[in-house]
Amino acid sequence: MTVVAATATLDNLLSVLANSRQTVDEVNAACTAKGLSPAFQNSDSPIGITANPDYRFEGFGAIAERIFPPKFALSFWIHYKPGNAQHVPLGRFAVPINLQELLRFRAKR
Repeated sequence: MTVVAATATLDNLLSVLANSRQTVDEVNAACTAKGLSPAFQNSDSPIGITANPDYRFEGFGAIAERIFPPKFALSFWIHYKPGNAQHVPLGRFAVPINLQELLRFRAKR
């Protein structure tokens, strides 16, 4: 059940990221700066991108940046090859998201 929940969470994240090329490019630039392979790649999948299995995405949460008008972001942490000698923490990233997407994301978890 945990694997299913994690897969659903990652699928939701990827669908939100597919609509935010700026964040995908930011994450991949951070990977390049540290000499790592890209975390996201273009694909023929229905959402247009896939995650590199060498990365772990964790700590998903919502950030409210302003009250009026509300501005939300989906935040998450990325780690390259966690649990071994090649582990590299990439840091925290945020994807701008509207309230409707945020509610859909939370409902699918």
